[in-house]
Amino acid sequence: MSNLKKIKDDFFRIKEMGFIDCTRNNNKDGGIGNTYEDLLGVIENNLKEPDHLGYEIKSKRQFNSSYVSLFSKSPSSPARANSFLRETFGEVRDENHPDKKKLYASVFGHRYSLVYEKYKMKLQVNYAESKLYLLIYDLNDNLLSSVFWTFETLKKASSKMKSLMLVLAETKTENAHRKYHYNKAEIYDNFNFESFLKNIENGGIMFDIRIGVHNSGKSIGKTHDHGSGFRVKLENFKNLYGEYEEI
Repeated sequence: MSNLKKIKDDFFRIKEMGFIDCTRNNNKDGGIGNTYEDLLGVIENNLKEPDHLGYEIKSKRQFNSSYVSLFSKSPSSPARANSFLRETFGEVRDENHPDKKKLYASVFGHRYSLVYEKYKMKLQVNYAESKLYLLIYDLNDNLLSSVFWTFETLKKASSKMKSLMLVLAETKTENAHRKYHYNKAEIYDNFNFESFLKNIENGGIMFDIRIGVHNSGKSIGKTHDHGSGFRVKLENFKNLYGEYEEI
């Protein structure tokens, strides 16, 4: 049996189960994906390989227009880029922790994003240098800093995206328990890195910065990346792949 046939058969099996209790009720954001992977028997990990049988598995609430995460990767330069960004451009956002800055921003390639009413941020693809820049300006358009990813770094980080299955779920709550019905899936093959760059330029993909700080434990006071990464809207997924199938 081919891997593609197996993941299709698994989806149809789970679809026939109807509404299923969330297996991760303490995980507000990742419950849909975690539950689906639990039903597949996939062990959760942060490896660079695809999730299941050569396919990266993504999930989303049906009819939800929010962005879907592609992959996470901190900039190549400077060293400890997340800490540099947080300490330099972050702000104290929690009065209970007045000594700890946070930096949250959604950054695009087709327009500037205003951050904390102090900075303007924008992504810029530089083909001559084979780099993707995150440019940071003050409100008078003076360049304050530029961090970057090399194309090589991004290609490695996106390698597990070569083949992807996007599973959509209808959701409901019964007796304070979340339930999911996985009733639609889309399969994508042949991830195209050049299309990835083009979609950054035209605003189809954003880089979402979510950099905070550990408030407890052995890492208290250290930078904590809460999932900064490249994200895409559902309707733009097909722009990144050579092949697409809806099941």
